[in-house]
Amino acid sequence: MTQPGYQIIWEPQPGPQTALLECPIFEVFYGGARGGGKTESSIGDWLQHASMYGENAIGIFVRRKLTQLSEVIARTQQLFPKIGAKWNEQKKTWTMPNGARLKFVYLERDSDAEEYQGHSYTRVYVEELTNFPSPGPIDKLRATLRSGAGVPCGMRLTGNPGGPGHNWVKRRYIDPAPAGYQVIREETEIELDGRKQIVFLDRVFIPSKIGDNNLLMRNDPTYILRLKQSGSAALVKAWLQGDWSIVDGAF
Repeated sequence: MTQPGYQIIWEPQPGPQTALLECPIFEVFYGGARGGGKTESSIGDWLQHASMYGENAIGIFVRRKLTQLSEVIARTQQLFPKIGAKWNEQKKTWTMPNGARLKFVYLERDSDAEEYQGHSYTRVYVEELTNFPSPGPIDKLRATLRSGAGVPCGMRLTGNPGGPGHNWVKRRYIDPAPAGYQVIREETEIELDGRKQIVFLDRVFIPSKIGDNNLLMRNDPTYILRLKQSGSAALVKAWLQGDWSIVDGAF
């Protein structure tokens, strides 16, 4: 129940969106079908992260192209001012009332990611991951996740089947556990204070389907029809069902 004086500006839908916000895993790939509420999930995750860690929460929101980024910014401009967040157009940065900061950037070339080496973020969001032909820029951004204040850092990625990066995304996130919700652990041995020890990072795939987005289905029931008119039969099937087994020719 909403307390007097408080306004709910966003809340997760039951299913994958709620699972994402409750997930403690360092690296989460959320996606599958188009229209599954991926961007909304990333925005909601940031609102939660910012409210928990205040001025120590520093996020970066990444897309491949500027034109894609403008739509995400427009959505945040509908939501964030309602809670008193301030937008800096020149820096493409939101400052939340408690001091948390979220910056929007686009990486049109893989080399653009090198500009962020040395930066420190507690949240990295990458939208439309399959638009990146190689994992190189994503690996560079992963290295920026660190916090001197002890904030739990995390990477949240979204994407659909198809696109130039389909194969590497499928290999890394889908093939180890196609049904999702299974934690994949990478371990390595390091030497610390003269002793060897094992350190690890976890990742998980949270699948989403168009049917999980009840708001879209209720408000725009013709979306599926338009989607069927926008690509090959194999690719549309992949978009509708979140099927990652499509062949290269269907891209």
